[in-house]
Amino acid sequence: MSGQKIKEFFLRIYNIPYVKSPLIAAAIVIAAILIFFTFLFFFTRHGQGIEVPDFDGLSQEQSVRLAKKKRLRLEIIDSVYIATRKPGSIVDQNPSAGTLVKANRRVFLTINATTPKLVEMPDVVGVTLRQAKAQLELQGFTIETLYFTPDIAINNVLEQRYKGKKIDPKTLIPKGSAIDLLLGRGFANEKTGLPRVIGLTLAEAKSTLIEASLNLGNIRFDNTIKDLRDSLQAKVYSQYPAFNEDTPISFGARIDIWLTLNEERIPRLIEVIDSTKKQVKYEEPEEEIFE
Repeated sequence: MSGQKIKEFFLRIYNIPYVKSPLIAAAIVIAAILIFFTFLFFFTRHGQGIEVPDFDGLSQEQSVRLAKKKRLRLEIIDSVYIATRKPGSIVDQNPSAGTLVKANRRVFLTINATTPKLVEMPDVVGVTLRQAKAQLELQGFTIETLYFTPDIAINNVLEQRYKGKKIDPKTLIPKGSAIDLLLGRGFANEKTGLPRVIGLTLAEAKSTLIEASLNLGNIRFDNTIKDLRDSLQAKVYSQYPAFNEDTPISFGARIDIWLTLNEERIPRLIEVIDSTKKQVKYEEPEEEIFE
């Protein structure tokens, strides 16, 4: 069969009404799909992305310049006051650094206020340590040091202090301030349990110790910690005194901790079955000598 005859054969089939119409419809649908995906490919710059830079610690002016260079837009959505951070510097961002986004994407920033917001000091005298901690944190305060004195009201707040002096309720002080508390410890040298803070961040470890009526002692970082961000993300790999659930410790005792970013330095709990007592105990692998 010659090429001409083949062409005429397909033309005759194509001109059949119930064949021609579906073919035209199918061709239109296929063309529409191709056009749509071609448009979508170029509109979204498929396969292309801009890596969001790290704005942490930069000033507003530095952030704007960097964002312009990266073809991104910035928006300040919140401000906080952190005494340890430079006023006016960026303390948080969304999306986080390293995220791939499209050009002209908006990045939301939180900035460290130049002056702290003043808030009222609550009245935590007479409540338990746990209640006082919750109230103070709700107002944006932190607990710095716990002091104890002989008193029948064990673990109840007897006095609240700011910068070493007694502070009255409703006094305006900077949000984020550290508050000291004086609590009762009983008359019989009562003890508290020593919690395990291995694997916790610095903030988590301090909170856990405060809840156990203990204080955070010396803080030491290994050589993996280079800056403030590292110190916030680092985790405890050793504590002194070492954790022992059967050994009580005096109220207000200070617990020293060592922190690292190296996960391999953090001891893991090993489950040991005590078949005689039919209960589960935990042991930690021997830790390396403190740095």
